[in-house]
Amino acid sequence: MRQVLKALSNNLAGEMSVNEDDLRYYSTDGGVFELEPTAVVFPKDANDVSTLVKTVNEYHHLGNDRISLTARGNGTDQGGGPINTGIIVDFMRHMDQILEIGDDYAVVQPGCLYGRLQKELKQRGRYIPSYPASVEISTIGGAVANNAAGEKTVKYGATRDYVEAIQVVLADGTVTWLHAMGAQQLQHRKNLPGLEGSIFTQIEKLIHDNQETIHNHPNVTKESSGYALWRAQEGDKFNLAQVVVGSQGTLCFVTAIRMRTIPVPDPNEVVLLVSYYESLEKAGAAAQELHDLEPSALEIVDKNLIELVNRQKPELLHGLLPDGPTPAIVLLCEFDNADKQERQHKLHVAQAIVDAHAYTSVLKNTPEEESEAWKLRRSAAAVMWTIPGKKKALPIIEDGTVPPHKLTEFILRAYEIFNKYELEIAIWGHAGDADLHMQPFMDLSKASDRKKLFQMTDEFYKMVHELGGTAAGEHNDSLMRAVYRPLMFGPELEKLFDKVKHIFDPENMLNPHKKVGVDFNYIKQHLRHEYTIESIAKLERQKAQDTIDR
Repeated sequence: MRQVLKALSNNLAGEMSVNEDDLRYYSTDGGVFELEPTAVVFPKDANDVSTLVKTVNEYHHLGNDRISLTARGNGTDQGGGPINTGIIVDFMRHMDQILEIGDDYAVVQPGCLYGRLQKELKQRGRYIPSYPASVEISTIGGAVANNAAGEKTVKYGATRDYVEAIQVVLADGTVTWLHAMGAQQLQHRKNLPGLEGSIFTQIEKLIHDNQETIHNHPNVTKESSGYALWRAQEGDKFNLAQVVVGSQGTLCFVTAIRMRTIPVPDPNEVVLLVSYYESLEKAGAAAQELHDLEPSALEIVDKNLIELVNRQKPELLHGLLPDGPTPAIVLLCEFDNADKQERQHKLHVAQAIVDAHAYTSVLKNTPEEESEAWKLRRSAAAVMWTIPGKKKALPIIEDGTVPPHKLTEFILRAYEIFNKYELEIAIWGHAGDADLHMQPFMDLSKASDRKKLFQMTDEFYKMVHELGGTAAGEHNDSLMRAVYRPLMFGPELEKLFDKVKHIFDPENMLNPHKKVGVDFNYIKQHLRHEYTIESIAKLERQKAQDTIDR
């Protein structure tokens, strides 16, 4: 080990650390697992990443023990994606630049903060609408790694819909760009020597030979699980970038991203309809009908979350709820159509739907009114990070997604599971995609809660599978959800995922034990004994407080 670390120290333009405090910092992310690395590398550029990969490969070929390489942004992942026992590659110190902004695109390095890019784009009247809720503190590289999505995805799609090209470093150190290409370009790539030619040849054949299996994945509107083989061949174009997006650094390193941008909606041409329901069934019926209108956002907050906020920060909800009992469900439905006639028509239909199911509703027409109303969704969730005590809202089943028409059954059955295990729970998320966040309050220092955790997650994911859903709508497989993906996708598609990993990374060097090759013994071994978020706690607390203050 000393041999390879010395070689890296001599050969890299960037820095490397084996400091105990640094290793401890990088041993966790926003999730419930802990894996302490051997070292942390801060590469200067793509050539540095290539040097890192080649140096480690040379060390392996001399017969030494294998060392893993794991990409990391700001560590906001909630499933253990950017942690491992080998070398962590942190892109935020140096590779955080906005390289170019064009009329309808931006080229950035993976360590660039998403919020910083959005700010620059909005000054030009553009943005990327697939941003996640963690936009201010997460990186573009993390969004690409996870195929991140958020409240706008119901209309505008997820990260993969905005990635036009990516620069990658392959497992042999080759630096290349991946993007949509026609038959002639594809043939040229297949004819290349070494790993790059092998990847294009084998993945193209794998997709061609397994069309029926590839397209037999969960029928949901939001999906970040597995390797998206079903998106690689679209029409007469072959696009390997679509397989890499969402791969969580298990196939290659992403060192630059070109993303498509679109015009920012005029805030004065956006309307928000907030509706309140006395039962989940009525809210679910309304959400299904509202979904058909293609709103720009369709979000949900349940009674449990509202009451949690009332206990912790009651001032946040002042003037945001109707008089009387706490509603069972609140829906926020937004339309941002630039055409006034189209927008007004959709709003008219939406109001009729709401009137048929909700006991009351309110329309917000100005940016100020809308910003205030959004606190019901955004600030409420932020409060989860500010609750004191040893019991924490654990991100263990917080990304289940089912077909939109099964939203009501999804929530009802989730409530049954939480009641069975006597767990306090709050639900919020994306009603339009039936992608819900639910984080039960548990104390990982208690053996009883640790045992309960796995019993409860087993029941939860079996229920998601029965509803035709996926374990990861927008937060990806990582560790916690990867063990349940075979249940969702089936053995034949899982075999293809294993083959994809081997084709890209024959030596299993890149972020092993993520997405594929994960078992229950491994995740149980690395479950934390207490849940804190020291690596991102300061940023998250500030984000929560900023959101609350707004």
